Amino acid sequence: MIAPTAKPSRAPKAYELAIAAFVKSVTGKKLSYRIAYDGKTALSADTLPIAGHMDVSGADFAAAWTYDLTKDYGIGKIRVEVRAVKGKGYIRTEGGSWKSIKGYDTSYSYVPFKAVTAVEDVKYLGPAKIDGTEYHKVSIPDAVLIHPTTLIGAVKEEKIDDSKLELVIDDKGQPRRGTWELKARARVGQSGQLQRVEYELDLQFSKVGAKLTIKRP
Repeated sequence: MIAPTAKPSRAPKAYELAIAAFVKSVTGKKLSYRIAYDGKTALSADTLPIAGHMDVSGADFAAAWTYDLTKDYGIGKIRVEVRAVKGKGYIRTEGGSWKSIKGYDTSYSYVPFKAVTAVEDVKYLGPAKIDGTEYHKVSIPDAVLIHPTTLIGAVKEEKIDDSKLELVIDDKGQPRRGTWELKARARVGQSGQLQRVEYELDLQFSKVGAKLTIKRP
């Protein structure tokens, strides 16, 4: 009896190779990059512009951004900085003293790809063309680039409901651009009124693979 001829395996598509390369670099725990971002956060009554950047090296990160309270409150921009080094988190506002983040763990981490452990965690969304070059658009789960606990003023009982990170990667799996959205809720003001909190950011990646040193404050 002649054994049936095995069908040749399908060659992987370009986006599959790109995603595999991305996952390999992310799960290697040594990937470094810089993200520059701008956008806004919106509460029920206020919309605050945001601009900042974040350096990431493995599980460590250093983020700095401003909430612009000029239009609604006339008090200008408030700078917030958050860092995590070797599993310890730190925060300061307006150049004040650094404070430890009590109970810091990976759920609070701003590293955007922290939830990626396998190819199945990355969803392919389709091709994306930038300046005539074709890239690959994917989505990443459970990304928190800014936590609503950093909102300025009388804000408490912050709770994240959902987040969406859509990323453009090249054939080598390196991130280029992206968008991030977060939906949350919090009690705001002296009355403690429950309000929706939403973030929207446009992201630009650079220095992928470069040596970025993130120091404990």
